[in-house]
Amino acid sequence: MHKLVSVKSWKYDANTRHLKIFYENGTGDLYHPVPLFIYDNLLRAHDKAAFVHKYIEFDLHFNRVSIL
Repeated sequence: MHKLVSVKSWKYDANTRHLKIFYENGTGDLYHPVPLFIYDNLLRAHDKAAFVHKYIEFDLHFNRVSIL
């Protein structure tokens, strides 16, 4: 069973299109390439963790690296 984790902070680099997301438990994810419109939608989302789960983790067009 998965434990819910909140998004603590995030950083987006428009030049490289890297999106770094850090969680409250100290882990993080690096996504690439993330278009600017996806990042803009993340900023508008009320539940950042749900947005990441729904729109980024399951989109096969992104590469993902977990940061432990």
